[in-house]
Amino acid sequence: MALAAVVGLVAGCRILGVDRTPTPAASTTPVSSPTIAPVDVPVSLHVQLGAGQTLTTRPSQPDGCPGFDALVRLAPDRFVRLSAFAAGCTVADNGRPGNGRHGVYRTTADVPADRLAAASTVHTALGDAVVFIQPYYECTNSCRFYTEPVAVITLDHPRDPAYPALMAYSEKGTVGFDDLKAVVRDQLTR
Repeated sequence: MALAAVVGLVAGCRILGVDRTPTPAASTTPVSSPTIAPVDVPVSLHVQLGAGQTLTTRPSQPDGCPGFDALVRLAPDRFVRLSAFAAGCTVADNGRPGNGRHGVYRTTADVPADRLAAASTVHTALGDAVVFIQPYYECTNSCRFYTEPVAVITLDHPRDPAYPALMAYSEKGTVGFDDLKAVVRDQLTR
């Protein structure tokens, strides 16, 4: 597997007593930044990493749900997750993401109609991205509510036809809507 990543995400970051650090992914191959980190399975892309930025990948799930899962650390407390879901993955309830479920967006057809109506389109080197906001919650003994920007990029040239899109999102909204648009437009390349 030609996945490149960087180990050592900052663990335990807390804002107002709330852990906003996404679950770090397992990594095998370090990449120093600034650099361009290649990803080849099951989607083919490069992530342009700036100074201090890291890319960490997780092994794909056997059922391809997700087949690609990576975390881009842009800065302390600022993360973007990249995921690709196989066309055969089950879509649960994308209308109510929460408690670790951020949505399964295999294509833009999986975006709820109300979010699609308010979405922006961004042209990227990989294909057009539909970028929208979704509410997200986490409840254990009490509930916390977040606003997450999400981008679903329809790949112009999918490496594997079973993975026609790439999903990019900011877990718990650590990156804003305009910043996510900039990441998918400026840092993801073929």
